Amino acid sequence: MQDTGQQCISTIKANYQQPCWKFIDDVANLIMKILLTWLGLKKYLILKLSYEKNFTMTLASLNPDIVVIGAGTSGLSSAKSLKDFGYSVIVIEANSDVGGRCITNNSIFDTPFDLGGSWLHSATTNPLANIAIKKNAKLHKKNWSPTWVHSNGRDLSPQETKEYSQYIEDMWKNINNIGTRKDDLSVEKLIPKSKWKDIAKNQISLMLAADPDVSSALDVFHFTNTKGDWLIESGLGTFIKNIYSDIKVFVNCPASKIDYSSSGVKVETPQGIINAKYAVLTVSTGVLAREQIKFYPALPPRKQEAINLLPIGLLNKIGLEFDPRWKGAHQGQSADYLIGENDFCSIEFGFYDSNIAVGFVGGRFAEQLEMDGPGTATSFCLDSLKAIFGNDIVKFIHKTTETAWKSNKNTHGSYSYAVPGGHGARQTLAEPLDDRLFFAGEATMSNTQATVHGAYLSGIEVAKKISKIDK
Repeated sequence: MQDTGQQCISTIKANYQQPCWKFIDDVANLIMKILLTWLGLKKYLILKLSYEKNFTMTLASLNPDIVVIGAGTSGLSSAKSLKDFGYSVIVIEANSDVGGRCITNNSIFDTPFDLGGSWLHSATTNPLANIAIKKNAKLHKKNWSPTWVHSNGRDLSPQETKEYSQYIEDMWKNINNIGTRKDDLSVEKLIPKSKWKDIAKNQISLMLAADPDVSSALDVFHFTNTKGDWLIESGLGTFIKNIYSDIKVFVNCPASKIDYSSSGVKVETPQGIINAKYAVLTVSTGVLAREQIKFYPALPPRKQEAINLLPIGLLNKIGLEFDPRWKGAHQGQSADYLIGENDFCSIEFGFYDSNIAVGFVGGRFAEQLEMDGPGTATSFCLDSLKAIFGNDIVKFIHKTTETAWKSNKNTHGSYSYAVPGGHGARQTLAEPLDDRLFFAGEATMSNTQATVHGAYLSGIEVAKKISKIDK
């Protein structure tokens, strides 16, 4: 086509006077560009329609043994384990990328920033930590502790800060004493009296993603907490993505309905219906509670009750990139800030031993900040820094970012918590339906809930359940 256009231009030049050549040359080139653009667009549309048709046909015709819904840590873990057992597996994901609630952003700052899960909690017993060690990942094992505390207009002295830190440890020990009781209580009822109670109790919403008055103490007691909270320098989201790089995922492919009424399952998606022998559902309790996926038959009452007893909580992050010349804080130091009763944030400095600090807000206060609009949580953290370090601190902050997990339509929050009396719901949520529809994810775990390694382990457990049924 391009050769023909050039021949036309040469012919026009040969038949017109020299002074006209440039004008005619410009016009002819313009016509040719328009024609080529049109042909190119037509070709693009044909290819796009062909791709979409083939994509739909591919999903509809694969007929795998198992369809995994959700490509977060639990979905990827279950897919890998099932493949190791010899099953054919399709993984579909509503989002445009894999990772779920464990995603690393490499474009905001020069340093990787985990938007969701970032910690290898209970590192000494965490299987992901063991994998990281075997892969020679660079790990940061230093723990953070309060260095500065500002409560309602007053800075705590170093001695008071030490007392406050000790009280936080004692508070968690007291909450865990629920194990000596038969009945469940809210975490709020087990917070010991102290002059530090009003500020320290706000640490609970950062850990549980929910306020102490709505959280189950028995659920906290059953969490297996061992030593070590580690960070992976490349970001935990990147690490998860890399260890499952061989798992093919159909992204932008949400499940809208799951029919488990017959001998197999049918999963409806915008790209077609997937027929399989089994389905593994790994979406958050936030998605389940909002009934974004329809079920036929409807979920039984015990399953619906379990979902209601395990709401998804909220923990949002505020990333702060400091000028490297600012040396006011380093890795392992943190600053706590309280206004009123519950307006609280905690900022941890020196992530990955870099110039990145991360602020945390949780529970109802995090919800309010997110509802108030983008930048509100960041402004609150900046106010806390100015109160502790002086107004000039903002001159050293180059970039900021903040998460908004409540607004994420594919999660509606960060991770699950159990309401008082709801700890047993995790086991109920994990139960399969008719040995065809299986459930996985951090919310299904009774002692590693609300963690990335809990999601990882749930994927392995559900694969073992399916394998056992097939024997």
